[in-house]
Amino acid sequence: MLAQIAQLTSALEESERRRVVEQQSMSATVQEIKEQVLNLARRPTTSSPAKDTNDDSDEDGDFVDRTP
Repeated sequence: MLAQIAQLTSALEESERRRVVEQQSMSATVQEIKEQVLNLARRPTTSSPAKDTNDDSDEDGDFVDRTP
């Protein structure tokens, strides 16, 4: 019976050690993700081109009116 208790205690200790290592790994991953999100938030947005570019879009006003 003592051997069984020792075996179970050893298994419990190993399980706890693995849990701690996994928790540390997850914490590091979460920290990396937070830093990446903050870096993305600091970037300037480039959703629309600058007004001085000539990209032949319809917004330039160079379209033909409808015929009557």
